[in-house]
Amino acid sequence: MDIVLGVSMAPPSVRMVLVEGERAGGVTVDEDGFEVDADARAFPEQVVSAILGTQESARESGYRLSSTGVTVANQLQAGQLRDALADHRVENVMLVSAFLAAAALAQTVGGSVGYERTALMFIEPEGATLAVVDSSDGSIAEVQRVALPSDDAAAVGELTRLAAQAGRLPSRPDGLFVVGSGVNVGLVKAELDAVSAIPVSVPEEPETALARGAALASAHTPLFDSSTSALAWARDPGTGVIDPELVALGYAYQADYDATQGEYALAYSAVPDDAADSGYLSLFDTDGYDGTIIDDIPPSAAVDEFADSKPLRRRNPFLLAGSGLAAFFVVGVSSLVVALAVSIRPTAADHPPPSGHIVVPTQQAPAPAAVPEAAPPPAR
Repeated sequence: MDIVLGVSMAPPSVRMVLVEGERAGGVTVDEDGFEVDADARAFPEQVVSAILGTQESARESGYRLSSTGVTVANQLQAGQLRDALADHRVENVMLVSAFLAAAALAQTVGGSVGYERTALMFIEPEGATLAVVDSSDGSIAEVQRVALPSDDAAAVGELTRLAAQAGRLPSRPDGLFVVGSGVNVGLVKAELDAVSAIPVSVPEEPETALARGAALASAHTPLFDSSTSALAWARDPGTGVIDPELVALGYAYQADYDATQGEYALAYSAVPDDAADSGYLSLFDTDGYDGTIIDDIPPSAAVDEFADSKPLRRRNPFLLAGSGLAAFFVVGVSSLVVALAVSIRPTAADHPPPSGHIVVPTQQAPAPAAVPEAAPPPAR
């Protein structure tokens, strides 16, 4: 049986979800979350350890982990994790930006309610991105990004302006799907609903929404191989102009080992240290761009931190319910206008019980071997 793993990282929190089906469209096998050490060296090791432990336990339980999608909120941390994955040669892992994970989620939600196109509003603490996602092929268009002021009232005003604009976009989206990273979108849904001419919906389980989106993106890699989706998150706030410095932080590189599924390039990639054949996008011909990296810090600046890292202890964060597979999860949304039941939770009798735990929260060290009693001295 195929399963897909989705991971959402916004340190200190990590959310993980296991979804049944090679295309990540079935039962949620399990979900879990844990805290990571804020230390730059420790946190990538913890996450890689969790992925390795899940892969190993899935195999032992008779599952095939067909792909893994990981989204990281911070670009520098994404580079650190990418380097750790490459160093430990973890296969079939796709690193995606949080925006692309949200887009994958929007495509699935839109398709489930019969939308041809879905407007996506992706909200972060310092900015918001509005785009339109095609339900048939996942293409992303009409992308614009705005910076959000620090004042809460002003920020909500900017978001309501975007929501009102969503219904007037030339592509005429059928609904507006709002996803947040580091923000509680449920707090602003009422304000957005009041000004939007199209139905507004938010994830029913916002804590695992981006993890689910990462799983979907990794299971549908061809849909995220287009330039529109790869560059969507790099547009300048307020102007929509592509920022070449941000593009420099998002690679287009084909790994030299099976780090992807279907031989598609990673969204963040797994760029090696060798600058002579790094696979970076050639951006030096871009008008007005001299190749300078933001703050003079390349995204793989932390690669040396892992050169002498110790072998990973494989952390296993997931635990299956003994009575059967957990919730049936088809990306849930709550909407005042669209009445959609997408969180269907069958009884344990609807699914065969697993043969054992796929993974366990922690891995205990083996008990020390018993020391044999010393033989008595020979009689004299």
